[in-house]
Amino acid sequence: MTTGDNGPLPDSGQGLGISGDEEMMRLVAELYYLRDRSQSAIADLTGFSVSKVSRLLAQARQTGVVRISVQAAPDTLDEVAGQLAAALGIEEAYVTPGRGDDPAAASRLCAVAAAPWVAETIPEAGVLGIAGGYTVSALIDALPPVRRAHLTIVPLVGGWDPATPHLDINELIRRAAERLDCRYLLLHAPGRLDSGAVKRALMRESTIRATTEYWSRLSVGLIGVGGGPRDHPGYGTVMDRVSERERRRLAGRQVVGDVVGYLVTIDGTLIDDPWGDHTIAAPVSDLRRASRLVAVSAGPHKVAGIIGACRSGLVHTLVTDEPTAQAVLAHLATRPPKRGRRRAATVAG
Repeated sequence: MTTGDNGPLPDSGQGLGISGDEEMMRLVAELYYLRDRSQSAIADLTGFSVSKVSRLLAQARQTGVVRISVQAAPDTLDEVAGQLAAALGIEEAYVTPGRGDDPAAASRLCAVAAAPWVAETIPEAGVLGIAGGYTVSALIDALPPVRRAHLTIVPLVGGWDPATPHLDINELIRRAAERLDCRYLLLHAPGRLDSGAVKRALMRESTIRATTEYWSRLSVGLIGVGGGPRDHPGYGTVMDRVSERERRRLAGRQVVGDVVGYLVTIDGTLIDDPWGDHTIAAPVSDLRRASRLVAVSAGPHKVAGIIGACRSGLVHTLVTDEPTAQAVLAHLATRPPKRGRRRAATVAG
């Protein structure tokens, strides 16, 4: 008799050598993938522990005993991406499957689906700037581990918020650097200050400048698009840091969202407002010099903000989901874009 993790197994006449292990992988994989048995049921059948069943399934994938493929996304998503880039006047768009009924779920699903594609856009070397938010946070967690040893990651905005991790920019930077195995710098400064004078004084501090000097060297930016002042998407946003009176004031100024800390209207105007005077963020001039700014944003409440951000000329690449893309196209069908940097010649797919 041979012994499994949980008891005796029928005697095969020899211990589990390499070939025996492979046969067990095949059997466990067949039970799991072809016969729809759960791992606990397989453990009962074989006498293995559930953890050993899990290990055998993992080994089966690693050694090629099991090969898993996923059907490619339909060409219709590529077509929507091309239409979206052209309508917004940006270089390219990438569209994922999604759902339009829940803003938080839409953001997370878009981020998870787009993460492998976004990882391929991150350069081997240079400076990657990140502006935090709910969708960008989900994207960072979903990035496949890759090595970018000659890359430096820096925050594009200030902000710490232990109670709302997706708005804690330094925590996001650390997590991104861990996924990309690269160097990073932190920005020990709040996102919003009490006055412009305090902001200007803080920006002169050597510890702050050691990070912000990288803004002028920005290669690629990974950013989100914030919703409007009237939106309550079910997760914490920068708008939650201001009073209801301030929200009404911003809505009265036709603000539909924010991009890298700058308030934007639907026609793409980055408005001059005390909000910006009190916000620590990379200068617009530095953002415009970047070779690529990738905006990742999805959800029914982001439609106007996405249009405004793309019309501002800051965004080169938009990543969103199909329901949001269709909603943007529907809006633009009656109100064509007035501004934009470049029209897309190719479609990311």
